[in-house]
Amino acid sequence: MRITLKLFLILILAIQCKNIEEIDSQKIDWQETKNSRNYVDYATYIQKHPNTENFSKALSEYFFLRDSIADFGGCYRFNASISVTDSAKVLFDDELKSLDSLRFYTFQYLKNGKPNISSSLKTDIQIPESKLRDSISTGRFDIVIYDKPYPIENLKKAIIEISKGIKDYKKYLSEEWFQKPYSELSKDKRAGIDKLNDQRLVFFDFTNMDGKRFNPPLPISD
Repeated sequence: MRITLKLFLILILAIQCKNIEEIDSQKIDWQETKNSRNYVDYATYIQKHPNTENFSKALSEYFFLRDSIADFGGCYRFNASISVTDSAKVLFDDELKSLDSLRFYTFQYLKNGKPNISSSLKTDIQIPESKLRDSISTGRFDIVIYDKPYPIENLKKAIIEISKGIKDYKKYLSEEWFQKPYSELSKDKRAGIDKLNDQRLVFFDFTNMDGKRFNPPLPISD
């Protein structure tokens, strides 16, 4: 009984420490991000901390800075398009999915691409901290917003699951490249994998379209 109680207390302490570390990480990252004039940094912050209390501020600043760029290229159909319909359902490439399945579909999209065009979602890279090369997904997630005020809480729920799927992809790459769990990699190797995966979110504000859906154009071929 005493051993069980001790293990339970240790578990509670570990969870509390992890939560404190996450809060501290959010604060440090927000201090750096809010001074940035690059809209991409705000999407990166949201991907890393989707449950942050600064979600609304980060999203608003993202749109403000991005809209000031005249040549913003935007989305294309090789990206996965995601829009929130309610607290339990999302549209993933125009297919209705449950929120709790979004993590799985995110990972599968990054790992396998889209049917028949997966080669267009791959790019050749040098494996971090290695002389070897491999192909990695270039796929991103176009988060399309049709409702105003922005459905922040539902967006959070969706992006939490997307972020988990991206983390699963990082773990997959770690095993494929280094035959080690991501958590056991050196700091430099983890940073290398993070750099390849921490800018997967793109946001679009279509609240002025009165509910009309937007179909992005195909990218121009080389």
